[in-house]
Amino acid sequence: MHAYSNLLRPDTPFGSVTDPWRRPTKWLAAMSLLWGDAGGDEPPAIMAAGLVVMAVERTRPRTVSAPLAQFGYRVVVPESIGENDQIIKVIDDALVQGRREAQVIAWHNAADDLHVLQQLPRPEGAPRYAGITAVAEAWGDRAVKERSTARCVDSSHDLGPAAGHVSDTALAHDLEPMKEFAGTAQQEGAQLACEALVENRPGDYSPNVLAASVLTSAVSTALLGGKHAERLVWREPLSIAEFVGAVAWEVAPPLFSGVAPSVSE
Repeated sequence: MHAYSNLLRPDTPFGSVTDPWRRPTKWLAAMSLLWGDAGGDEPPAIMAAGLVVMAVERTRPRTVSAPLAQFGYRVVVPESIGENDQIIKVIDDALVQGRREAQVIAWHNAADDLHVLQQLPRPEGAPRYAGITAVAEAWGDRAVKERSTARCVDSSHDLGPAAGHVSDTALAHDLEPMKEFAGTAQQEGAQLACEALVENRPGDYSPNVLAASVLTSAVSTALLGGKHAERLVWREPLSIAEFVGAVAWEVAPPLFSGVAPSVSE
């Protein structure tokens, strides 16, 4: 699978986000997934998974802006159809750690993603995914926070009327989503990428664009979750393209430079 990260130790994201001399008191984590339909009897394909980690203050909100953007990220994208198991392991490991290390875990429409993750076939003899199972159980009653575990925030339901797309919620809270990934365009892009992999059309498959897509969703979700938890604030409006580009420009340079990348990049 393709991997993108600015973390010193991607496998232990909550221990490698900031400089080694000063560990922040609290973390906020956000997860985002993109899915594809591989057709036939194939299970849903995870086309991208993104984790974003932001430092937050213990008792007061922190003001964020694009010029001063800071966050850690880890994104994984498949190289071929059939890599669900490897990607799920990355997701599960992040949730196992995040549930104990983060103050807040934010996710958009998490119940849907978590349900599908739990239904995907596991290798023979493999145990249940501990992080996915624990977070799914906690998500059902987000009003009750278990001691020493992260608070769960669903950016689709907890900030007002339920919204199908994270870009819709973002717009309602003074965030400017990237038009390339707004509304149905994001899922349509993920499905086209899935079909390109299934049909072995590498020239029509751009893992960088998928990575940028899921990363913008994860960052939007983190900001929205931080706002709901009263840990993050921003001056309106805040451009997601500028915020993400300030930290993760190298994921898809043409895209974050304002030039649409070709599918072959």
